[in-house]
Amino acid sequence: MYSKKRPKKLNNKTLSKYKKINKCRICNSKNLKIFLKFGKMPLAGGFIKKKDLLKQKTYPLTVAFCNQCKETQILETIPSTVLFRDYRFVSSTTKTLSNHFIQYAKTMKKRFLDKNSLVVEFGSNDGVLLKPFNNLGVKAIGVEPSKNISKLAKKSGCKVINDFFNLKTAKLIKKNHGKASLICANNVFAHIDNMQEPMKGIKFLLKNDGVFVFEVHYLVDLLEKFQFDMIYHEHMMHHSLTSLSYLLNLFDMEIFDVLRIPIHSGSIRVYAQNKNIKKRPVKIVVKKLLKFENDKKINHFANLKKFGLDTFRKRNSLIKLINKLKSQGKRIVGYGASGRATVHINFCKFSNKTIEYVVDASHERQGRFIPGMNIPILSPKRFQMDNPDYAILFAYNYFDEVVKKERDFIKRGGRFIIPLPVPKIVE
Repeated sequence: MYSKKRPKKLNNKTLSKYKKINKCRICNSKNLKIFLKFGKMPLAGGFIKKKDLLKQKTYPLTVAFCNQCKETQILETIPSTVLFRDYRFVSSTTKTLSNHFIQYAKTMKKRFLDKNSLVVEFGSNDGVLLKPFNNLGVKAIGVEPSKNISKLAKKSGCKVINDFFNLKTAKLIKKNHGKASLICANNVFAHIDNMQEPMKGIKFLLKNDGVFVFEVHYLVDLLEKFQFDMIYHEHMMHHSLTSLSYLLNLFDMEIFDVLRIPIHSGSIRVYAQNKNIKKRPVKIVVKKLLKFENDKKINHFANLKKFGLDTFRKRNSLIKLINKLKSQGKRIVGYGASGRATVHINFCKFSNKTIEYVVDASHERQGRFIPGMNIPILSPKRFQMDNPDYAILFAYNYFDEVVKKERDFIKRGGRFIIPLPVPKIVE
């Protein structure tokens, strides 16, 4: 995600380019072991305009495990200029995420900040965390590489630098605003190919006694809940606390606190500081979670290999259920045009004859198509006026919020299908 140059124009040759790594993104070890191959897949977040349907590209998607630092990662690296040239994920679309980050800002202010503190968040999206900080009177600056998304944040009054976060960006922020008491990075660490760049920026910009806090989707939850739909090109890495500890140690930093959170069906919030300060004692929860990972054999290749085999079994179960309903003449749509939806639809090869359309609340996606299988993305109004029999809830991580919002669909006899961890119809 963190390259220094961005071409002005992307042609088909540029779009087709990708590289296949042969060493770990964290520790550079060549001891990478493959445990899952999806075959060729489109970019999960590359929702297509109608005029570009014939210009789509697909790429191999291979998942491997580093036997040295215990990091799980995909082998194919798509250039950041391709991945994030037209990013369509808007964090503030759901109340769940908005409320989560309101509380997040309050927690950070109470624990670490005073009236003179500077907060920097990279991968700040539409300002979903910056806005709560602003409302609390905290000076906050965002760094967001996506032009269309950073514009949304600026419109809401947030201060945002439209660029990638690296040492160069960090130097610019320090020159204009001084060093940061708190640096945040939420749901962005998975997107980074070259981990050296943002870590160098963090070390340079963070005050010696400052705190680096970040949230990532947690490998434990991915494996235990069989969330293979979180594996796609934009998510280059899937972290355990063990591998994150290894990474931070390379930069003379340590994890002093960690919290498991329900966001995105299972994430962790990690708190880190410079080792030489030791201002904050390492909480027992850190050691407990590291021991838990070891006891559950999360970082064992045999466990990951089993997950790879189960991925195909669960895909086949969903295909069987959907084919059965279609044979009965049932109408089926999708709910939630997310990366999860792209993975399921393409992995299962569901055409627009199987899934008529996918509904999504984000104006950034409406009017576009799910890549690969070209299924149209429509607004909730269409769904609410329509009367399909079933809706595959690709946004199952927001189940409670969606069910509350779509009570009329259920009252009319409609039913949601939850694809994971076991495909089932919610009666």
